[in-house]
Formats: sequence, C-alpha cells, structure tokens
Amino acid sequence: MAPRIKVPADFGREHINSEVHGNLILKLKDGEQIRANSMIMSLNSPVINNLISDLCQSTLEMDDFSAEVVNCFVDCMYTGEIEKLQKDIFEDVNKMAHAFKVSWLSKKCLKFYQTDILNFERNTYDEIVFACEIASRAHTHLKQTKYVKNFIKTAASWKIGKSIFMQRYMADFSHLSKRQLNMAIAIAENDHRILATCLVSHLSITLLTPKEFDENSLYLLENIDLKRFSREFPSNFLEFSRFLTEISEISSFKSIQPILEKLVGVNENEDGKIASNLSYSQTSLCTNSCDSEAEELSDDESNSCAIQTDCDTSKDWTKISRCDCDVSDAEKTIIEVKDELKDQTVVEMVTTKNDAGSIILFSYQVLFNRKTISTKLFIKCVDAKQSRWSYVLKGCTEFAFGKRYFDNMPNSNVKMWKFTKTSTDIMITCNDVNVLEFNFKADSNKEFQDSSKKWSRRPIAIGIASQFSEHTFVKVT
Repeated sequence: MAPRIKVPADFGREHINSEVHGNLILKLKDGEQIRANSMIMSLNSPVINNLISDLCQSTLEMDDFSAEVVNCFVDCMYTGEIEKLQKDIFEDVNKMAHAFKVSWLSKKCLKFYQTDILNFERNTYDEIVFACEIASRAHTHLKQTKYVKNFIKTAASWKIGKSIFMQRYMADFSHLSKRQLNMAIAIAENDHRILATCLVSHLSITLLTPKEFDENSLYLLENIDLKRFSREFPSNFLEFSRFLTEISEISSFKSIQPILEKLVGVNENEDGKIASNLSYSQTSLCTNSCDSEAEELSDDESNSCAIQTDCDTSKDWTKISRCDCDVSDAEKTIIEVKDELKDQTVVEMVTTKNDAGSIILFSYQVLFNRKTISTKLFIKCVDAKQSRWSYVLKGCTEFAFGKRYFDNMPNSNVKMWKFTKTSTDIMITCNDVNVLEFNFKADSNKEFQDSSKKWSRRPIAIGIASQFSEHTFVKVT
C-alpha cells in the first residue's frame, strides 16, 4: 500500500491550469476560471475532498473572492508555501484557509501576521489600525483568538502609545460596531482609565446636541470592570463617576440614572443626591489649585498654549487638545466668522473638568486702523475645588489674574459656556448662568479707555488656544 502523501508538499506550480491534470474548475468573478487538480486540492482540504468525493462536484464557485486571492490560495496548495501572499490579500486568503479547513495554511497565515503585518515599519496609526482590524475580524468571524493576543502583545512597541491609539480608534464612537468595541476593550485590558477617557470624550460631544444616552455608551459601561477600576485607580474613577452623575441631571440623559445605580454602585443619600460608596482623598483632585492672590500674567505664560483642530467650519464642534507651543502658532489655525453675523459673535464651548492653573485664550482678530490686530480674552481656573475662575481682557483690564472673577460660577465639572460679543459688550454664561456682563466703555480701567475701542470692532476670525489637559470643545456661530 502506497504511503499517504503529507501536506504541505511541493506539487509544482507549473501544473496549475494544466489541460491534462486540471480536472477541477474553480469559477471566479466575471467568468474567469482556474483549472486545478482535484487530488492535490483534496489532499490539502477536507472540505474540497468532501465536495469532490462525496458530492461529485467538478466545478466550485469561488466568486466571493478576487482572482488574485484564489490564485494565491491555489498556489499555496500546489507549492506548500506562501510566496505569493501579500498584506492586501492576506485577510481573504486566511478566510479561505479557514473556510476550506486547510490547517497548515491557517498556521502559516498566523505566522505571516506575526512577522509581516505586526512588523510596523513606520510605526504609524494606519499600520497599527490595519493590524488591529485584521485581528478583530479574525476573532469575531473566524473564532481565531490568537490574532488578538498577538496584536495586544505588540502594544509596548507602538511609538504613538496605547492611549493615543485608542483615542483615535474610538474617535467616531457612535459608529463603532460591537466588534470594534470588543476589540477596544481587549486592547485596554485592565487599564479602564483609557476606556473611561474615550467615553467621556464621546459623551462630552453628545452633550452639545439633545441626544439620548446611546447604545454604544451603555455597552462600554456594562463591559468596564467598575469595581476593579475604583480599586486600582480611585481618583480617576471618582472623576469618571462624578462626570456621569452630573450629566445624568441633563434632561436627555435622565436614562443614565438607573445605570449609575446598577453599574457604579451609587445610592440616593438623604439629600436626594447621588453619592458614591468609594472612599477617596479630596486633595488628590486639587493638587494644582491656586490661591486667590493676584497672579501676574507673563508673556511666556500667555504664549504657552495652542490649538490642534481637524476642522475650520463654524458648523462643527472642534476638539481642542493641549500642546506646548507658542500661542501665535494657534492663531494660524483660526475659525473664520460668517460675514452675515454683523451684530454679534457667539462662541460656544464645553469643558469637562476644572483644570486648576490652566488657561483658555480667545483671540478676536479685528481690523483697526487698516491693520489686523488681536484683542485677547484669557480665562483661568484658579481654584478647582471652589470652581473659581478669573479673567483678563487685554486692553480693558489689568493684565493679571486674581483681579477680576466671574460671578455665580456653577460648581460642576461639566461646563457649557457661551461667549457673546457685541460692539459694546461681552457677555458670558456658564450652564445658563450669567457669570459676566462686561461693557467695554463703562467697565474698562480708566487708563485703557482708548484701547477698549478695539474691542468694539467686529471680529473677522477667532483663534482659540488651551492649556487644559483634555476635553474642551468649541463652536463659533
């Protein structure tokens, strides 16, 4: 009895499409076909063997895959190697190996993934997300768990860092599939701060429009190990739970209240407010708190923050990220003001944390004496615990913080601001509370009466910069 031939083996790729040996026809898209030997294909694949031997098939439909993919698959069957395998067709070849149960090819595909796809030549986001999506789909659709495990092992080598990758991967949060959410949870592993940060970013944008608490947010909350989160990162967990508590009071987010009680383990206290069972150190949240004494604003400090933005239209909310650049660089990335807005200019802003010691700058660019100049408004959180904020209008007030403060400032982390500038005043509201009404003529220091005239001009553009560590969004209307 002849010994059984073991695969993979080299049967010679020159015999592919042979008129003599090609007794099995593989039909492709657009009427193309490949002729292969039924014995060679059957030795490699028990599925093909069943179709030929038991079901007497002499023709197999392969139109779910491209000609390049099927050619590569057949070449592998004939040579026992993966010489023709490339990154752009890898996923479909791996899918064919799985569908036709070619076990040795599935193993070689995993090896190719480890050595070629996870070998990030430029270490860019696109390379990493390409490998990420392959691993995610292999796990979800093919039940191949080793791809995800291998992908996560490479996280330490990512030049962009796991946290930065996750924020970008989950940026379009509401459109992520459950597969992608599961992948994000797997990547985060036990560091629930990453997931919490991404969720807060998403919910902060959702605050800007009257939407309900969405399905993806609920799914992520249900899959965060909140007990472990609170145990390993107590201060981060406290800030996260406070944020959820605050947004639960917004009408469109009322549905989150029972979610908080169920998932975060909070209960109603005697005052009817939500209180966490977590014990914590209050000082850990206020380490950067400033005193109320006047603090001179130096040129270096006013030039230490900048904006990063992906859009410049007044219709879109723009996330502002902190970076340590000269503020003049920020003013190169400006938001133009619509020509028809002649009476007033409104800037809306959302901040999600009282970041003590940090500054936000609004640079209103106006035409004055035939030149473009900047009139600048600085606001600064000087006491996070008391939510105390100071402001400076350059050319109208002292150029120092701690001299003028906002009135009746809401004591919440989530703040929805509105800055309305007219030819005579600038009015600021925070969470629908009036915190400032400043008349350029009446409220300016006497020595700045002439300078205050610049503020009466209509802005042609606005530059916005921030020293805040995270979660600031703006829109000009």
